[in-house]
Amino acid sequence: MAEDLKCRKCDKTAPPCSGVAYGGPLGEAIKTSICHDCWTEWMGQSVKIINELKLNLKDAYSREMLTNSMKDFLNIKGV
Repeated sequence: MAEDLKCRKCDKTAPPCSGVAYGGPLGEAIKTSICHDCWTEWMGQSVKIINELKLNLKDAYSREMLTNSMKDFLNIKGV
């Protein structure tokens, strides 16, 4: 099991998230700076955003909008 990390969203020391479906620098930033609880909270929030905004994730603009919302929510805007 990975060591605890200091989460950028909640500012607590906690176990890291798992099951991140992002690669590259963004995926690495999530894996190394977001705790499991905040990632789980984001997963629930992302469903709400997709449904409320009627996002079609086949569309590049919709994916970009969801990714930007995630960066804002998780406090990883600079990645």
